Amino acid sequence: MSPGWCLLTACLLASNVLGDDEDDEAYQRIFDDIDVDTVLNNDRVLDSYIHCFIDTGPCSDLAAEIKGRISEILGTVCGSCTEKQKGIFKHSLEVFIPKRTNEWKRILEIYDPKGEAEPKIMDFLKTWTLKE
Repeated sequence: MSPGWCLLTACLLASNVLGDDEDDEAYQRIFDDIDVDTVLNNDRVLDSYIHCFIDTGPCSDLAAEIKGRISEILGTVCGSCTEKQKGIFKHSLEVFIPKRTNEWKRILEIYDPKGEAEPKIMDFLKTWTLKE
């Protein structure tokens, strides 16, 4: 799983700019193609994504793709995600938020400046369960 969903982790977030197939591929790259625990447990790698997301460092291609979708994913609480991707999103945030509280707050300041998504995200974390 992608570190973007760690933030959003995060993370990590279908755009009206892309077609459905492109959205599916983007969400697959963001959620399904990276082992999120590997990223969350490697501070050097996690820091590189965080620096990209908060504009204090360069972005890899994948980090830039995630960064471009953070607002959408947070705002819709992963609304365009599959059930599996929602599970990855939830796991990422459950690990990331307590581990990197200050960075989580900074991400919310940038991508949720009105504070509208955060309560929905916190509710999602408390109530969402994987549907079989």
